[in-house]
Amino acid sequence: MKATIVTMTSELAKDYLSRNTQNREVKKNTLNFYKDLMSNGRWKENGEPIIIDSDGVIKDGQHRLMAVAETGYAYRVPVISGISPDVMDTIDTGTNRSAGDVLHLEGFKYATLTASIIKNVLIDTKGGTSFEGSSHTFKISNNAILEFARKYKSYLEEICKTTMTINSLQVVKVLPTSLIGFYLYTYGNNDEVVEFLKRITGTHRHPHSATDYVFKKLMMCKQGDVRLSMSDKRQYIEKSFNLYALGDKKIKSIHIKK
Repeated sequence: MKATIVTMTSELAKDYLSRNTQNREVKKNTLNFYKDLMSNGRWKENGEPIIIDSDGVIKDGQHRLMAVAETGYAYRVPVISGISPDVMDTIDTGTNRSAGDVLHLEGFKYATLTASIIKNVLIDTKGGTSFEGSSHTFKISNNAILEFARKYKSYLEEICKTTMTINSLQVVKVLPTSLIGFYLYTYGNNDEVVEFLKRITGTHRHPHSATDYVFKKLMMCKQGDVRLSMSDKRQYIEKSFNLYALGDKKIKSIHIKK
């Protein structure tokens, strides 16, 4: 076994990849995520090695090498070579540090909730709608979440406090805390928005109104009577907010795009 520190360039990465005779299936989301970090100067030299066995097969680092090869980015990285070919089952078996873990170490209150709200906001900024447990179209780095959290720390802390208050009033949890926080960030942490969120979560119900219509939809989804995707929920919530701003008048239904 041999360990060296190399400056991984596009040319060197291509050379390593050309000798890799047993490529794993490429995960496009992971590759694009790494390329985006490198292209935008967010990649960091964290000491995570490239691992290559005695047959020249890359055991860990294929996606990083591909990202370097395709972007032309260069960085210093440890390369561990000459390991036994039969160690794949022991590599990458630990738990990755979550964004919530990172914020907790930075001393943030409500670290997990803050990280979830920021992730939803950043995914939404990129044009995605699949969050809250669904597979993401976009991967968001812990570094991007940390930068955002530092920039808006006081505001996010106030949003988290309000979110926890609204959540505690839900008799049935029709909306997760991070989605409540997302809408507080999106629409504003003010009395009008707080009242809207209380209405669609069933705390302050107004019969036959747009907010009550959406509350019933969310409740039916929670009970398994209807299936609503995250896109469906967002359309209902956003249309009801527009109607709420106009007085939350009586309605019969709200139509969304399927």
